[in-house]
Amino acid sequence: NIAIFPNEQGVDTLYVVVKATFSLGSTISVAESQRPVVLADEYWGEPGLSSIKYASEAHLTKPATDVVMVGVASAPDRRPMKQLDVTVTVADRRKTIRVFGDRVWEKGWIGVRMSAPLPFETIPLGYERAFGGVHEVNPEKKQVIFEPRNPVGCSFMGKRKTKQMVGMRLPNLEDPSHLMNKPRMLPPPVGVGALSSSWEPRKSYAGTYDAVWQKTRAPYLPDDFNPRFFNVAHPDLVCHGYLKGGEPVEIINASANGPIRCTLPTCRLEAAVRIAGRTETPPLNLETVLLEPSNATLCLTWRSSVQCDKKTLKVEQVDI
Repeated sequence: NIAIFPNEQGVDTLYVVVKATFSLGSTISVAESQRPVVLADEYWGEPGLSSIKYASEAHLTKPATDVVMVGVASAPDRRPMKQLDVTVTVADRRKTIRVFGDRVWEKGWIGVRMSAPLPFETIPLGYERAFGGVHEVNPEKKQVIFEPRNPVGCSFMGKRKTKQMVGMRLPNLEDPSHLMNKPRMLPPPVGVGALSSSWEPRKSYAGTYDAVWQKTRAPYLPDDFNPRFFNVAHPDLVCHGYLKGGEPVEIINASANGPIRCTLPTCRLEAAVRIAGRTETPPLNLETVLLEPSNATLCLTWRSSVQCDKKTLKVEQVDI
C-alpha cells in the first residue's frame, strides 16, 4: 500500500506499507490468504460506543512497534473456570490479565459486595469487559462524566451513590496488581487490543488545537504533537523502539489449542523509491505485531517514508 500525507512538519511524504499474514503456531508459515491494509478503524460494535477491533493502518510513522492481540480468554481443555490469567509476551513486553467470570455488585451487610464469579469457557478480551464506562449524571442537561482511559468499560461509579451500584456489572478483565474490591476504586483499565484515538493516554499525545494553532499551523499538526499518538497498543505493549524479527512470543490461555510459543518471523525487506529519477532506500520498520491466537493468525506490518514535498507528481516507482 502506498499513500502520500503531510508529515508532522507538514511536508508531503510518501509512505510505503507492507503487510504480511502468517499462520500462528509452534511453527510460523506464510498464510495462503493475505489480509489487506486496514484503511479505517473497524469496531466491535457501533463506533464511539465500542472498542476497536482492527485499528487503521493509514497513518504517519509510529516511533516504536505495537503489540496488539485480538481474541478471547480460553479455559484450558474447555473446562469451565471461575478465573484464570491470560498472558501475552513478545520480546521484553509482557502483559498479564486476570480474567473473572461474570460478576455484579450486590447488596451486602454493609454497603455492597462482589458476587461470586460464574464459570466460563471463553470470555472476549475487549475493553468493554475492563474497568471503565460512562455516568450520565443529568440526562436533561446532558451532563456526562466518563473514564477517560476507557469510556466503553464497566463498573465506573462516577457520581453514583454506593447503593446505586447494586446490579452493575464488574469487570471481567483486571490487573492482577490492582484488583477491584470497592466501587469507588479507579484501577487501570486492562486489555491487549487497540486503544481509540480519543482515549487516554493517546489523546494527550495529540497536541493543542487552540487559536494559536488555528492561526499559525492549521491544517497541519500542532507543534506539541507527539508521534506516540500513533501507537495504538496498550502502553504496556508498546515496545522500546522497533522489533527486528526473531523475538520470542508466548501466549497463555488465549487459545483452545493450548499455549503458543514461537518466534516472530525474520523478514528482511527493502524498499526502493524512485522520485524524479532519483532512487532512495528508506528502512522498512516493523510497526505492528497483531496476534489472533483463537484464529491461529499473525499479521506483521512494516512502514517506510520518503519526503517528496513538491515532487508528489514525480513519484515514478516503488519496489519492495
